[in-house]
Amino acid sequence: MVLPVNDGTSTILHTLQWGIRKLINSGLDNPRLDAEVLLAHTLSLDRVALYRNPEGLLASDVIERYAALLERRVKREPVAYITGYKEFWSLNFTITHDVLIPRPETEILLEEVLKACAFLTSKKDHLRLLELGTGSGILAVSIAKEVPGCSIFATDISTKKIDVARNNARLHRVDTATTFLVGDLYHPITTREEKDKFDCIVFNPPYLSHDDWKNAQPEIQDYEPIDSLWGGHDGLAFYRSLIPGVHILLRRGGYLILEIGRGQAENIKALIRRTTVYRTVDVVQDCAGIERVICART
Repeated sequence: MVLPVNDGTSTILHTLQWGIRKLINSGLDNPRLDAEVLLAHTLSLDRVALYRNPEGLLASDVIERYAALLERRVKREPVAYITGYKEFWSLNFTITHDVLIPRPETEILLEEVLKACAFLTSKKDHLRLLELGTGSGILAVSIAKEVPGCSIFATDISTKKIDVARNNARLHRVDTATTFLVGDLYHPITTREEKDKFDCIVFNPPYLSHDDWKNAQPEIQDYEPIDSLWGGHDGLAFYRSLIPGVHILLRRGGYLILEIGRGQAENIKALIRRTTVYRTVDVVQDCAGIERVICART
């Protein structure tokens, strides 16, 4: 690996330009953004700060650390796993290889949850929400930040994922509003008494089909946890497990809000309607026109 000038005379700008060229030559998407994020991370700065002092000189050990991070990216390791964090809903979240990297489209799911909460809080003071398969906890934490006074229960079958979620709740100071439970889907929630039911249940399940997984980029196939992505042969396995029974945990007038994959809306709506307990079933598109979220109300 050929480093930039490594004698204490290489500037921030020169090193950044070298990093961008390296990622371009490796055929990666977004080479400038990735190079900026990795250099900023190396220097414990934000990206804008790189351009405030472009002629600042870098020590040789800094350049070597930066070069090592670039090598990981060249091998297609996602930037979020390299830096250990990812922004979601304007908040920074700790990310490890045990959890899925947050996607921008999941903000559509969060927006619909917040709309439901705004409607429900016009009728009652305290909301109880349940998130299934919480992963890194981005949804539970973001909801707790946006809906003061609510109580959020979040489950995941993986203890390692729950540990990440709890850490993120502490990081954003919402650990008193969030309760994390280890277990499959809604099974850690055992009560069926009306007073302990939920106003809203949220789920962003693994929904990649066999073909989706087969055609996924190396960043996904080689680095992200398959148990957070693969939803069976047609991508619908988790919806089939969840939808027939989860309504027992919803209060009358409560919401079931799901993120879905491309082309899955009709099949999932059919599963929901088959239960005969939901009065409305609405589909929300993302900015690309893809049906991305389903909101069902009892």
